[in-house]
Amino acid sequence: MEEQAFRKANTVSGDSLGSILYITRNDARRSHVEDAWADTYRPLRLRAETLDSVVRDWYEELDGPIERLSGQVNRRLTEYALDRATEREVSILAGEPASAALADAFSSRFSLFDDAGVSTADGLATEFARSDLDEQISAATVDAYRSYGELRRDYVDEWTATRGEIFESVATTDADLSDLSPELDTVILSGYHEFRPVERAVVERVVDAFDTIALLPLHQNGEGGVDSVTADGLAVYEELGFERTVVEPRQATSVDVATVTNALYRHEPDDVSTPEMLTWRELPTPEREVRFVARELRTELADGRHPDDLAVVIPGIEAYAGYVDDVFETYGIPHVTTAASQLDRTFAGSVVHDLLRLAEQEPHAEDLTSLLANPLVDFLPREHVDAITSAARRRDTVTLGPLDDIGDDARTHIEDLISSLGTLRTGDLETALGVLRRVLDDEFELESAVENYAGGTTQATEKQAYAVVDEVLSSFESMNEVPSRLSPLALLTRAFDGVPIRVPQGAASGHVEVLGMLDARMRSFENVYVVGLTTEHFPISPERPAFFDEMTDAHPRFDTCDERLRGRYLFATLLANADEVTLTTPESGVDESAVVRSPVLDELQRVTGIEPVEGLDERIGSREDLQRRIAAHPSRRVAVDHAGEQGDFTPAQTKRTDRGLSCAENRSDPNLTSHDGLLDADTVEAVYPSSEREPYSASRIERYVECGFKFYAENALDIEDPDNVELTPTSLQTGSYVHDVLERFYVDITSDPAEDLDINSYERDVLEDRLLDIALDELTDADFEYDGLFYERWLTELFAGLGDSEKNPYAGSSKPHDAPERGLFVTFIEEELARGDARPRWLEAPFGDGLPDSDTGPVEVERSDGSAVSIRGYIDRIDAGGTDERPDVALYDYKTGRAPYMTKTTGGTKFQLPIYLLAAEAVLSEDDFDDAALSATYYQVRPPNDVKVPRGIESKFDSQAELRRFLDEVVSEWLGQIDDAIADGRFHTTLLSSRGAKCSYCDYRRACDVRHHRKRGRIEHAREDESAYVPLRVQDDTDLEAVMGDD
Repeated sequence: MEEQAFRKANTVSGDSLGSILYITRNDARRSHVEDAWADTYRPLRLRAETLDSVVRDWYEELDGPIERLSGQVNRRLTEYALDRATEREVSILAGEPASAALADAFSSRFSLFDDAGVSTADGLATEFARSDLDEQISAATVDAYRSYGELRRDYVDEWTATRGEIFESVATTDADLSDLSPELDTVILSGYHEFRPVERAVVERVVDAFDTIALLPLHQNGEGGVDSVTADGLAVYEELGFERTVVEPRQATSVDVATVTNALYRHEPDDVSTPEMLTWRELPTPEREVRFVARELRTELADGRHPDDLAVVIPGIEAYAGYVDDVFETYGIPHVTTAASQLDRTFAGSVVHDLLRLAEQEPHAEDLTSLLANPLVDFLPREHVDAITSAARRRDTVTLGPLDDIGDDARTHIEDLISSLGTLRTGDLETALGVLRRVLDDEFELESAVENYAGGTTQATEKQAYAVVDEVLSSFESMNEVPSRLSPLALLTRAFDGVPIRVPQGAASGHVEVLGMLDARMRSFENVYVVGLTTEHFPISPERPAFFDEMTDAHPRFDTCDERLRGRYLFATLLANADEVTLTTPESGVDESAVVRSPVLDELQRVTGIEPVEGLDERIGSREDLQRRIAAHPSRRVAVDHAGEQGDFTPAQTKRTDRGLSCAENRSDPNLTSHDGLLDADTVEAVYPSSEREPYSASRIERYVECGFKFYAENALDIEDPDNVELTPTSLQTGSYVHDVLERFYVDITSDPAEDLDINSYERDVLEDRLLDIALDELTDADFEYDGLFYERWLTELFAGLGDSEKNPYAGSSKPHDAPERGLFVTFIEEELARGDARPRWLEAPFGDGLPDSDTGPVEVERSDGSAVSIRGYIDRIDAGGTDERPDVALYDYKTGRAPYMTKTTGGTKFQLPIYLLAAEAVLSEDDFDDAALSATYYQVRPPNDVKVPRGIESKFDSQAELRRFLDEVVSEWLGQIDDAIADGRFHTTLLSSRGAKCSYCDYRRACDVRHHRKRGRIEHAREDESAYVPLRVQDDTDLEAVMGDD
């Protein structure tokens, strides 16, 4: 169709430069049109422009230079006009100041009024009077439009005009347009299937002045179906006397596609087969869709296809942009992306949004750290930024606390910044704009930072974002005197909310274009991929206030075409303008949510019966694909060796890949191999000698049983846990603090540990006051420091209900969280009083070598073969009870988390209580120990008030003799096996379940290759290894009775 238009224009036009004007609705097509003309005809005879640029040139010929009312000034006028409307009690808009969304909707509606030639409130009222529009809607809209006009008259320069005014001036001029463009003979209109009233008026003048050719793709001769949206454009062309010439498709593929598009959205379509040039692939996820397209493009490019002949059209391009950038870079696809975005999704826009949030009465720490982490912001040394970020993330508000550890200059700079931003909240608008400009231009040097940031599309996006920021700020400067009940901060926050940006389309030569559906209109491609055809993305019906729908129903002149009809037309036109089309859809969304296919696909399926090709696309198009393919190859190492022999791999690559494959094969084998954390004894002695290993603590023993790899990383390699950012004390800090408080509580009320303590001899209020004093004192000396709401809740969970509320600063809280009536400490007192028979004798009793307060000497657990394992630690609490004839000794281990089940102890994965009992003999006197009935259990003191003493380990045995046999024979043997396993280098990953080993919380999980689905096979092989320790708990065919049943 365009070729025929070129031939016609070439015939009827003169040979002078610029004698042909091509007016395209799609600005991105201008260079393509000029290139297409230049391929056959004299290049400079034709120039391509948009209708807006041509009309503006004619206006300036008539009336001199003009500045068009910018979108942001139009938005400010609308915001202030709506604010006036919301202040009037009689208006349906009365109430809170206008939101950004409402202002955006009215701004677009006012532009429609302008394009309809209605430039005054009186004119709008006249138009509404001719319709059935509700009087309240009419009155509110006319009132807001009147305020809009008054504000524009009073605060906008007189040499500024709206689009409608510029068009109307050209349409109504007495001058002939041919006199304004004497070089022009022929005009070609392309892509206009509808006209706004002012556009139609200008087109009438164009037709009167020049030979005019109009291009309008039709699929059903304009008779309904996908052509429904063209009714307005066709009516205009017919009224203006255009002669219709039908250009029939000539290529076989075009004929096939025309057959399809002609049948779409007809009640009784003819039988149509799916054209060979049309395919449909359905992939599991959006990311897989993009990977499939990348592989296709890579294949096309490898076969010699030029990138200019390929395109990827994505209706939901903003949602897919991240996938496209990452995947296309991975697959080496040269591409340029045309996509609209939001200002706050750019770095330049984020700077402004963070500054506005920091100007709030109570700025949040995350806004400061977000600002400092922005790559365009560089006004503090990196070490200061790291220090502030690490400290501030622990807090809920920006205070001086996070700045304590940095230099005075940096701290002063931050304080001055936050102080100056306060002007946005308290000062006038002019001062606020000056402060924001100074911060952006002088302190941050944002424009220079944008110029020096990255390159290509990313830099172009940031430049456009900076230009939009400047435009928004400039839009306020002529309106400083407009009265407003809102603070400058509120005005600026609303102005920057939801601001769109669009990067101007540059030349895409040598690159695959990735573009949205609107950008693809009237474009032709050899091969196009249409990605993400779901109801979420195509076609989209814009959201708007409900009364605008009533306005449209009553007065269709003030609306654009139906988005659904336009979507159908664009889709059909895209199919018709491509030699090959591949459609893709995802089976599920990003978060595995269900998706619904676009209605256009349902219609295409109804007409042609096309079905998607499903399943994964596993072709090799990147290094990742190659890795996956090799992983599934039956002879991986042979394939790698062959690649090396053929020269596809260098010797170094062959060697490295071969080693990787060897590791992968060993790791996939349930047997223990050299890649499963197995070291020889000499290596262990060198990196983790026995002098460092022993004496063992119960926690280190349990750590090894949980996971040998975790134990090795932590103890042998000394890889420290990462310093996680916490808002409350960690479980370790909480446990240490509670232990210290409870120990000191009993120490302070008894001076002689040999004397039995009867807690019931004290008044409860005395005990509570004593515990409160101790807890507050220990909190002051604690080695942690936090603040914020979460920390306040942590404190309340411990202190609530304890002692005198006037002395207890954490007795309750008015903060927005549920504070318990009774916290941990008061619940502990209640439990102790209720038990009655509690007689604490020893607290934090040390045992073993190397502890500062221990006088027990070495504590060794002897095995049956004569070897021994040295242990040490502290017993949290030992209570004495019973009678002189039958004394009882109860050992307790305080747990601020959930107490483990006793079956974990008898199953060989928990050793705290058995080690306590084995060490008790060294701590207690011979008289206390020999004849006593031993018991050991966990004392659960879990915040906020979960305090209980479950049945102990002795409950698992029928007699004290069995318990002591379990300790002397079974536990001692297990400890010996663990010692041997460590000495012999058995540091394989866990044999427990993921939950049992706490894999989800492990600090080393990112470096771990544990494979729980192979656990059973790994256990069987580990049992065959004499040096490995396999807990009884994971052995399916063994039980404790069998282990102890030799008598």
